[in-house]
Amino acid sequence: MTVPTKPLQAAHLPPGLTVLERGWLSSNNILIQGEHGTALVDSGYCTHAPQTLALVQNALQGRALDLLVNTHLHSDHCGGNAALQAAYPALRTLIPPGHAPYVRDWNPDKLSYTPTGQQCPPFKLDGVLQPGTDLRLGDLHWQVHAAPGHDPHSVILFEP
Repeated sequence: MTVPTKPLQAAHLPPGLTVLERGWLSSNNILIQGEHGTALVDSGYCTHAPQTLALVQNALQGRALDLLVNTHLHSDHCGGNAALQAAYPALRTLIPPGHAPYVRDWNPDKLSYTPTGQQCPPFKLDGVLQPGTDLRLGDLHWQVHAAPGHDPHSVILFEP
């Protein structure tokens, strides 16, 4: 599968929202830009982190990335967190609350990376995506909802 070198922009998406379509083993990334900041939803797998960073930098055209949110902590959704945090030192990172203690004290066993043979470089968190709360990403307001299933701690973001 070929990974596009340019972000895809669909006509039906709200202004400021860009889908970075990714190949196998990396989640797609959603980049949201607005007057009130920039945000990225999910960061892909760690071996694709250089490409993730290049796609984000290309799309932001010199702007800083302000916020990174992870819908869950499987390595294909958060493996690029550490690289993005290194590139953007002021970047704030929010994750679902269920695994927050294991990220704070970095426990790859409890995060399931070691038992499943997956890689995920350690990253820091700045807060949690508490279900039932609202969140501003760019200029859009989103609701955080629990979405257990694929991962028991998953959240989804809904823009009403």
